[in-house]
Amino acid sequence: MQGGSFLERPGESGAMGALMDEYALAAEGFCRVVEGFDAGRFERAVPGGAAHTASPLAICRHVLRAAHKYSDSIRRARGLPFTEGYSIEPGVPAAPAELRPQLAAMLRYTEAGLDGLYGQSDEQVAVIRFTVSWGVVYDPDMLLEHAVCHLLRHRRQLERWPA
Repeated sequence: MQGGSFLERPGESGAMGALMDEYALAAEGFCRVVEGFDAGRFERAVPGGAAHTASPLAICRHVLRAAHKYSDSIRRARGLPFTEGYSIEPGVPAAPAELRPQLAAMLRYTEAGLDGLYGQSDEQVAVIRFTVSWGVVYDPDMLLEHAVCHLLRHRRQLERWPA
């Protein structure tokens, strides 16, 4: 799967299209780094860290869960179907190579939740306001920027992961 396959419709117009294209690029970079881990290193925890960042596997689970929840926040605010209390099955992803299709599914879920916003002005998108689980008020543009940076931050973390 190449970077373009993270989205059904890469190159959509407007800010939402641009952010989804950047989200796909960030997902590609994140997956590329994860796929460089062997099975043992992927599962090995580093002591003293937070549970959601204790191992590359835990980081991947955190990233998948967050991507889905970001999308659900936008979907809920727009009155679209969403998953209440989303969680990831234990052991997913079971290997580094399993992350890419799972993350692609999350980005496509987000992409579909933005239908009708592609090509809209910043002002039209900014009226969609919602409070996320950590208490910050966002609009879809702001939350997608956060989502892109979330992947970049954890990609960097994994690039520096102990051998």
